Amino acid sequence: MKVSIVTTLYRSAPYLEEFFRRSVAAVTPVADEIEVVLVDDGSPDDSLAIATSLIGGPVDVRVVELSRNFGHFHAVMAGLAHTTGDLVFLLDCDLEEPPELFAELHAPIASAPADDPVDAAFGVMRARKGGPVERFGGWAFYRLIGALSRVEIPVNAVMARVMTRRYVRALLTHRERELFLNGVMTITGFRQVAVPVDKRGKPTTTYGRLRRLSVALKAVTAFSDRPLTLIFVTGVSLSLLAALVVIALLFCVLVLGVDFLSGWLSMIVALCFFSGLMLASIGILGFYLGRVFVEVKGRPTIVKAVHEETPSSLPPLEWAPMVEPATHEPARPRS
Repeated sequence: MKVSIVTTLYRSAPYLEEFFRRSVAAVTPVADEIEVVLVDDGSPDDSLAIATSLIGGPVDVRVVELSRNFGHFHAVMAGLAHTTGDLVFLLDCDLEEPPELFAELHAPIASAPADDPVDAAFGVMRARKGGPVERFGGWAFYRLIGALSRVEIPVNAVMARVMTRRYVRALLTHRERELFLNGVMTITGFRQVAVPVDKRGKPTTTYGRLRRLSVALKAVTAFSDRPLTLIFVTGVSLSLLAALVVIALLFCVLVLGVDFLSGWLSMIVALCFFSGLMLASIGILGFYLGRVFVEVKGRPTIVKAVHEETPSSLPPLEWAPMVEPATHEPARPRS
């Protein structure tokens, strides 16, 4: 079995050689052949020079140099596209996630029954690292993205994961430019297993608070169109509430003889009513924009397998949003 190790490089020079040694040692017990794919994401230090110096040893090393810094998630996808292994071990090279996690992540895949295979095993932090601000920010982000998403996004998932070849092939069919990798990995489907892991922190990080906030905002807007729906619902609700208040005011004036229509109250009610109408109108435009949002994503419909009594020799008809079946399996006998 061939195992591909994939990581991205950005200010990674202090960790790269140790990462290479430990990750290769971690996968050696189960791999007949090993390849290491290192993606230089426009790193300003000498990570690229160190990576290229690893070429030519007993392990096949492939260094993918990007033309500039495209961002962590896009660099990961570029690295996955250059793998050829039966299993792919993806993790960051800063050693916050120890390469020795491979054994824990590989175990669910190796022990799964043939009729119900596991195609991805990913790490989930037992306890979120960092100070109170970082922990609260992570908690708030996952609660928000969970409320806005139509799928259940794993909370506190780390980059370390082991994936089968067919899962990686399906994952690479996503062509999104604004990429929320954890969400895309989730909606790719197949059977995925979460494995509790420990992740240690380090004194410095390339992800400052402003960058974390930027990633969070991009994740919400790139993965969900529900904020557009919320605008419409808020506008309609505000207009209905204002209309009910107007009916109550008219009842007080016409039936009870109490004049509430003069003064600030009537102005506030009128302002709320028309503000709600404007929000509702923007929300209707948002519905159309949301449909464009979904179409532009071009997310594929992934066929995990085709179960049939006699596999056809004819290829399936081409359909742009559909991925070719990963496997053809004979139909299970009826009990």
